[in-house]
Amino acid sequence: MFSGKKISLFQHCQPTVFALGIGHGFSDAAAGFLMGSLAHKADFTQTAGVVMLYNVLAFGGQLPAGIWLDRMGKYRAVSLISLATMILALFFSGSNVWLFTVLAGISSAFFHVAGGGTTLMSFPQRSVFVGIFSAFGVFGLALGGWAAAMQWHWITYLLITGLSSVLLFLIWAKFPLNQQVSTPQKEQPLLDTHDYVMILLLVAIAMRSAVWNFIQLIYTQQYEWLFYIALAAMIGKLAGGWLADRFGARLYTLAALAISIPALSWGYKKLFWLMLGTGLLQSVTPVSVTALQKVFPKMPATVSGAAFGLAIALGGVIPLSAEFYFLPQLILVGLCVWGLYFYAFKLHKTLYNS
Repeated sequence: MFSGKKISLFQHCQPTVFALGIGHGFSDAAAGFLMGSLAHKADFTQTAGVVMLYNVLAFGGQLPAGIWLDRMGKYRAVSLISLATMILALFFSGSNVWLFTVLAGISSAFFHVAGGGTTLMSFPQRSVFVGIFSAFGVFGLALGGWAAAMQWHWITYLLITGLSSVLLFLIWAKFPLNQQVSTPQKEQPLLDTHDYVMILLLVAIAMRSAVWNFIQLIYTQQYEWLFYIALAAMIGKLAGGWLADRFGARLYTLAALAISIPALSWGYKKLFWLMLGTGLLQSVTPVSVTALQKVFPKMPATVSGAAFGLAIALGGVIPLSAEFYFLPQLILVGLCVWGLYFYAFKLHKTLYNS
C-alpha cells in the first residue's frame, strides 16, 4: 500500500505528465517543421545527410541519454534544458542547417527520456499515463511536417510560444523524487529470463515500428491522409493505455494487433480501415513501455530510451520498400509481431510468477 504522502505526490504529478505530453507534441512538431523545411533550404545530398544526422542523434542517442539520466537523476533540469535547446534550434532555423539539426536532435533525445522517465517514475505500470505522454508527439510531428510542406513560416513563433509556455510551467511543476539506479550485479555468463523478455519486446517494438514506417512511406505525398493517420495514432495511444490498464496488457495487446494487421491490409481501399489499423497498431506503445519497465523497474529513463529510441531506430533500418505490398507480406510481418508479443508476455508472466 502507498502512504498518503506518496499518493498525494502522485496526484500532484498528474499535471506534470500532461504538461510533458503537450511539450512532447510541441517538441516533435518543431523537429518535424525543421526537418521538413530542409527541402526548401538545402539540396538533396545535404538534406539526406542532415536527416540521417538527426535520426542518429534523436533516436540512437536516447538509450545512452537514458542511462546517463538514470544515474544523474536530474529529470526536471534535463526536461527544461532540452525544451530550451529546441527553442534555440528554432531561432537558428534560418541559418546553418547543421547547427539547428544537432540542437534539435540532442533536444529530442533528452526530452524523450526525461519525459518518459518522469512519467514512469510518477505512475509505475500505468499505461494510461505513458499513452498521455507519447500520444501528442506523433500528431505534433505530422503537423510540423505539414506546416513545413506548406511553407507556413509563421508557425515558428507558435512553436516557440508553446515550448516556452510548457518550459515555464515545468519550472514550478511537481516532479517525483530523484531516483538512482541500483548497483549492477555481477554479470552472469548466460542470458536470464529478464534478458529474453527485453530482447523479445525490443524486437517486437522494432517490427511494429517497421510496419508504421512503411504505412507512412506509402502515403508520403498524401498529406491529408498522413494527417488522419497521425490523428488515429494519437487517439490509439491515448485509448490503448487506458484499455490495457482496464482489461490487462496481454489480452489487449494481442487483440489489438490481431485486428490491426488485416485492417491495415485493407487500408489502401478505405481511409476508415487505415485509421483503425494505425490506431490499434500504435495503441500497443504504452503497454510495451510499461512491460519493459517491469523488467527494469529502477531504470525509467533507460526504459524510455530503449522503447522510444533504440527499438524505433531498429525499426527504421528494417528493409521495407514501396514495392512491399499489402497482401500477403504485411499480414506475414503482422503475424511475426503478434508472435513476438505473445512469447514476450508469456515469458513476462513466467518471470513474475516465479
